[in-house]
Amino acid sequence: MQILAALIGVAEMVGGLTDTDELLASIVRVMPGLVRVDRCAILSYDPSAREFRTITSFAPGGRSTPFDGLTIEEAEIPRLAQRLISLRLPALVKPPSREPEAGLPPLLQKRLGLRSALVVPLAARGRFLGVLWLDDTRAPHLFTSKEINIVQGVAAQVAIALDGAKLAVQLDLERRRLEALVTALADGLVVVDRDLRVLYLDRGAEALLGWQSSEVRGRRMHDVFDISEAEASVAWTREKSGPALAPKDLRLRAHDGVTVECNAQAIAVRGDDGELIQILFALRKKAGTKGYSDRMMDSIDQLGPLQAADPPE
Repeated sequence: MQILAALIGVAEMVGGLTDTDELLASIVRVMPGLVRVDRCAILSYDPSAREFRTITSFAPGGRSTPFDGLTIEEAEIPRLAQRLISLRLPALVKPPSREPEAGLPPLLQKRLGLRSALVVPLAARGRFLGVLWLDDTRAPHLFTSKEINIVQGVAAQVAIALDGAKLAVQLDLERRRLEALVTALADGLVVVDRDLRVLYLDRGAEALLGWQSSEVRGRRMHDVFDISEAEASVAWTREKSGPALAPKDLRLRAHDGVTVECNAQAIAVRGDDGELIQILFALRKKAGTKGYSDRMMDSIDQLGPLQAADPPE
């Protein structure tokens, strides 16, 4: 019952803790008690460098552990790496004198002071992400099948957490790439769904129009920007290759009520089946048109002379 409660607690941590580092640090502290060892570490795997790197670790007697800053190249542990990465099977690692094919290099063996260890692969959605390492500094530990099953169950939860963190990083990178591309090609980007409900305004569009994504999300484009439904709808032209989205000149209402004249180029986003999912409107302001942020700065500049003027007698 205690083990079951601990496993449920780990699952709840994965679902409840949003900070991945905090989650993993909690897991390496909980795990030794579940399998009667005193040391635990989580190492990620970098497929481009082909190496393992410590993310977090726990050992008795202080904050630092021999795993801190540890990097293990795949070439240093070829047979162990093959078992973990290719076969996705747990491995029992012992000193080289006892198990040469599953041992570690002498320098790594000395650094870790290895007696015996259980190393379990972390994998999610078909991707190998790293390993969960457990060992005991007090004496060689004989890992039972029950303990191995427990560690594998926790490893599945750790893999989910790592996969989610990687997805978040990748999503953030894609967002930054899109923003950099839009900044180079347009003054702002408005993303709407196929019903022309606003999904997202990038920072350029927010600076240009004064609206924040949070306050217009879910509202129809023509209601937000005070244009007709016909103006908000997508225009098409006939090209040799077929129908193509055509740019439009629009007069969009900014947050302060001022009309901002823009050229809006619509870009269709389609699914694998060809169905329209979203429409991106790349905005380019007309020559001489000032954005919302520029107008706010002008207003602030105009306040200076007024405040400096002598009050009327």
